[in-house]
Amino acid sequence: MSLEKPHPLALFSLVPKNPGAWDVLNHPSNKHLVSVVVDPNDPKKFTQGLNVGFHSASRSESRYTLATLGRSGADITVGGAIISRIHCSFEIHEITEAVMLYDRSTAASTQVFGESATPFEPELTPRRVVVDHKTNLEFGIGGVDCNAVQFCIVWHRRDYSIGEKPSIRPDNPWTARTVDETPTINPTRRVTRIRTTKNKTKIRYLNRGKIGQGSFGEVVKAMNIDSGELFAVKQVEWPALQSHRYISLKQEVETVSRMSHPNIIKHLSTQLCGNKFEIFMELKHGNIQHLIDNDIFINDFNLAESLLRQMLQALDYLAYGGIIHRDVKPENILYKGLPDGSCEFQLADFGLCTLAANATEYAGSGVYMAPELESHDGAPQTPKMDIWSLFVIFAYALNVARFRYKPLHTLQMRINAVQAAANGGLRCIQDMAVVNPTLRASAADMLIKLFAGEGLTTPHKEVWYDAMVLDTAPATPRMQQVGPVGC
Repeated sequence: MSLEKPHPLALFSLVPKNPGAWDVLNHPSNKHLVSVVVDPNDPKKFTQGLNVGFHSASRSESRYTLATLGRSGADITVGGAIISRIHCSFEIHEITEAVMLYDRSTAASTQVFGESATPFEPELTPRRVVVDHKTNLEFGIGGVDCNAVQFCIVWHRRDYSIGEKPSIRPDNPWTARTVDETPTINPTRRVTRIRTTKNKTKIRYLNRGKIGQGSFGEVVKAMNIDSGELFAVKQVEWPALQSHRYISLKQEVETVSRMSHPNIIKHLSTQLCGNKFEIFMELKHGNIQHLIDNDIFINDFNLAESLLRQMLQALDYLAYGGIIHRDVKPENILYKGLPDGSCEFQLADFGLCTLAANATEYAGSGVYMAPELESHDGAPQTPKMDIWSLFVIFAYALNVARFRYKPLHTLQMRINAVQAAANGGLRCIQDMAVVNPTLRASAADMLIKLFAGEGLTTPHKEVWYDAMVLDTAPATPRMQQVGPVGC
């Protein structure tokens, strides 16, 4: 007799769509998984389904397997000669915890159907797709058309954790995988940067919502349908050839594709989708504006010091390559929390970057722009513009000399506020706030002064370290030298 309702730990149920599926539900070996569920075709009615979730351990040795379907040794028994011993499986992605449907049949005879279907990508192995409460809600197995046995997937829960799953059973001959079952620990096919025409497979993904607005584009959180991995996608409307936006987009893609630094965001891949150009990037926990809004740096000087060191290393890397970012601001510095409580910071959004030799036009974000950008005296733009911007970020993040509350409507107001912070609580990095860019410290200068050259890209012998310009006060403690907020 079936349960009156799905098990509390069941994530979803498989509801039969054809006679072959009803035979599976009524198989004696599957009785313990059957419960009453809401009819997917009529919410006012009820039917029966096979519960899949964390309520029972799978016969598979992988703790990430929810259930296997197959002819022999599977969690859900499916009879018939056209069914492989282990035909398909539902598995949890070990990092993102997305539910994946794997085709493990010898004849590749598992497929998804319906309006929400995103069929298996034929060129990818292993054959797998994400299933969730909106995507791939019907599937079939067996036969040339993969429709000998067809189920609807009816979801019961959207919030779950792999920690709810019971421990797997000990290894023994009964729980061993069958010969034709592909191991679930197959390496994930990771998205790689497109450099040539060899990679023709389009990246398919589910939009998980907007997470930011970059220069010329929107950034969304996305899940790869074929791998279950999460990443960020910058979506930019494809601009007219030779337009300013086209040149900026081309500049960003080409610049970042050449870079390799732990504190600069990586472009994993790019593709054209309709009228939008898409840039795939690693997904981070957020940008530091969120940390600033919650006064994290004010309360954790060690984290502030780590941010300073990592951003100086990133800017030194850019400067040595002759590149100016030109839009260094909190929204363009991403962070990822690490297990030890520290953070990895990365500089992102290179839509306004340029080679120092070519930099002449006005660019950047108001409060953070270096004064030379507004002087209109024809002075060349240099990577030291980014150093000024980084100093302003710290004045703002630590609210030194009440920086957040000062009027910043004009260039002179901004200079006055920055100088007050430099002469107050940020004396340890005041060389970054010199109005004259010729006398302003470089990223390499500050790395040598504060961090003994740790992470330096510029060869030490090429750093014009001028003791007359750079304050030679003891380098440690560093951010701990910051005075009380509002000093």
